[in-house]
Amino acid sequence: MTSRRDIIMVRHINKLFHVNSFTMARRYMIPWLYDLGVWVFTFCLDIFFREIYARGAWRIPKKGPVIIIAAPHANQFVDSILLLRILKHYADRRISFLTAEKSMREPYIGTMAGCMGALPVVRAMDNVKPSPGLVYLPDPEGDPTRLCGRDVDFTSDLFMVGGAIVLPRVGRTSPDQQAIADIVGPHELRLRQPFPAYEPDHPHYRALRDGITFKVAPHIDQSKMFDAVYSELCSGGCIGIFPEGGSHDRPSLLPLKAGAAIIALGALARDPDCGLSIIPCGMNYFHPNKFRSRAVVEFGNPVHVHPDQIEAFKAGGKAKRNAVGSLLETIQEALEAVTQQAPDYETLALIQATRRLYKPLRMKLPLPLVIELNRRLLKGYTQFKDERKVVQLKKAVSDYNGRLRALGIRDHQVEWGDVQHHPWWMVLGTLLYRIGELLTLAVGTLPSVALFWPVFVTTKIISVRKQRKALAGSVVKLEGRDVVGSWKILVTMGLAPALYTWYTAIGTFWLNYCRHRGYYATLAPWWINARTYIPDRVSLPIFAIFFFGLMIAVSFAGLRIGEIGIDVLKSLPPLVVALSPRSGNSLVQLRAQRQELSARVVDTIDTFAPEIFPDFETEKLVPHGHSPDDGAYRSYLKSMPPSQPESRNRSRTRSNRSRSQSQGLSLQDSLLKPLTVASKEDLGEVNRRIRDSMQERGWARVRAEYDADEDEDTVVMHGISSTASTVDSEEKKTR
Repeated sequence: MTSRRDIIMVRHINKLFHVNSFTMARRYMIPWLYDLGVWVFTFCLDIFFREIYARGAWRIPKKGPVIIIAAPHANQFVDSILLLRILKHYADRRISFLTAEKSMREPYIGTMAGCMGALPVVRAMDNVKPSPGLVYLPDPEGDPTRLCGRDVDFTSDLFMVGGAIVLPRVGRTSPDQQAIADIVGPHELRLRQPFPAYEPDHPHYRALRDGITFKVAPHIDQSKMFDAVYSELCSGGCIGIFPEGGSHDRPSLLPLKAGAAIIALGALARDPDCGLSIIPCGMNYFHPNKFRSRAVVEFGNPVHVHPDQIEAFKAGGKAKRNAVGSLLETIQEALEAVTQQAPDYETLALIQATRRLYKPLRMKLPLPLVIELNRRLLKGYTQFKDERKVVQLKKAVSDYNGRLRALGIRDHQVEWGDVQHHPWWMVLGTLLYRIGELLTLAVGTLPSVALFWPVFVTTKIISVRKQRKALAGSVVKLEGRDVVGSWKILVTMGLAPALYTWYTAIGTFWLNYCRHRGYYATLAPWWINARTYIPDRVSLPIFAIFFFGLMIAVSFAGLRIGEIGIDVLKSLPPLVVALSPRSGNSLVQLRAQRQELSARVVDTIDTFAPEIFPDFETEKLVPHGHSPDDGAYRSYLKSMPPSQPESRNRSRTRSNRSRSQSQGLSLQDSLLKPLTVASKEDLGEVNRRIRDSMQERGWARVRAEYDADEDEDTVVMHGISSTASTVDSEEKKTR
């Protein structure tokens, strides 16, 4: 006679195949369609972004299997198309991304991603279903993994070993869930690990004892997906992974999923001599959801897998878990070296303000150097944030930012408080000139606005709706801004050509109507008659092509003119403030406060940086080498602690985890250690040494020399020159 346990096991096997059946079949890459898509995406990215900088792209191997591990996933589909463009341009490689099966169901996105070689991945949380009845813990303290049900049958098709019991979420926190280890009977099952020990005032504390509603997530068999990825890598392909598991708009990384480590170890276990390269990639944006923003995509040193990890992965069991965990830890370290890790947006804003104060007022730093300074300041702040000097500086910087917001100006605009170099008549003349320039630009944008306002309005409406939908369905997003940029681009890609075609059809029809002397054409004024501008010898097809191109040119001209106009508009507030009798003195005082605060920032960095990096004062400029093995991350096998459930809260993000990571940072990960960069980035290092010399010789004296002395070494950056001190001039010439 067959036992109940055998019957349950057979059901679980059948359900496992059923769950695997809705895994979408992979659509193989079509090369010519892939290249066409990259060309179209490049065109769209050049419109959406003002500047895209790919740093360290030479680290991408041009041949052999490669895994690109990119984070943070802060711009949904834009992250993927950015990497498509960069890998095609710099390494001439085609990349296949692991894409959520939920996204592949979208008619437009799924078809496009499938033709470009995307690998669909089914996520258990995308298939969560509500369950009838209640669950409770009969003995929370003595036997916390025993879970009983009321008005529910655990032997039904809804439940399976490996699936998960998902509790209701509380507030903005992610819902707690635990995997099912064994189904004991219709009203009892075993969890692999207990639920968190809730405090007595937590809503789940009493509910888990009395009975609580819940949902069920199925167990997903990913064997076919992993097999497809292994085959792709062993044949020399390139795979892109976003290890956080989904897009978000947080200022720090989400906990990494183990899939990236499993794929790397699985491919090497299948073919140890395949030459797999694991490249970390940092996606760094300046306002990713806004039009004409900037992006820095940085590729870090490769991650090397130790042979012991491969052997442990093959062994399975605890050894496999140690191999996956140790490699994932190394990947985390590699990603932290190419991303900005801030616990919250308040800290990130503080770091950005400090970085602006650290550089001279009129100097514009290259984007990669801005990211590097932010990263090192964040690391230094994490280690020294409790120091009295840092606490006082933080308060002073916050007060300075508050005064900037009160006046409605930005940090670089306080230079208009220099009455010696900017007297009132010069400020007034500049204001009148820029107002006239703004009016002229406004007239220039009128044709574009009149013709293409449907695109602007529709894009705004759809992106806001998608933002709200994404925010409602996620427990990790803060405001849902990670989907805005993607939908702005996608809607524009579909709507703009349709609108161009519609206007072209109308224009061609009117020209043909006028040539046939239609009734309304004879009544219309001469300047409306199309024959006034288009000779009869021009055929209608040629006119249609010309008119379609004209619509594109008008839209691009309008975007460019509008971009300049916005910049001019943003430059007006400090001029108005400087001329106002009420706020003019406040601007002068604010400029003086900035000078004093800038000196404090430099002094604080000089105080604490040597504690992190001993050679902070003496290290010379060293250009980057181009050896792929230089500075590589080497991963080694080690015993990993048992995994614990980690909640991804929407509020203050993982403070304990941030502290533990900061304690493990190498001493070389310094606050502002001398940069080892080449080309334009060397200018940032020269600038740092200039400020060091200023600090030593006295601010007033060096400021005078900075403006007057023409015999000293000069560094030019974006049209703005900076003067070096005579102490360091010889050292600068050696670069």
